[in-house]
Amino acid sequence: MAASYTTGGPRPDGTARLDVEGDLDLTTRSALVGHVDALLEDATVTGIVIDVSAVGFIDSSCIGALVGCKLNAEKTGRTLRVQGARGQVDEVFEMTGVTAILSGPPGA
Repeated sequence: MAASYTTGGPRPDGTARLDVEGDLDLTTRSALVGHVDALLEDATVTGIVIDVSAVGFIDSSCIGALVGCKLNAEKTGRTLRVQGARGQVDEVFEMTGVTAILSGPPGA
């Protein structure tokens, strides 16, 4: 299933939200990065929360994309956190060692 994206915010605290549904793979990588980049272009956004609770599959290209997005956010003094990983997504996060990187500090 192709991925779909819903953005929200920023809230009064400056946090924007990106809800992702479907599969995250090489074919959806560019769209994922594009949505995050668009949020980072908004000067009022101080942090981004990406909810992946409706994602059923993720591959290594999108794991790398999420880590890259977090690094880009931090370079601009903002935070990025991924939440809601479950099933295969949670297993891949754990297996690749990115759970703490994507869901926790710095700046979480």
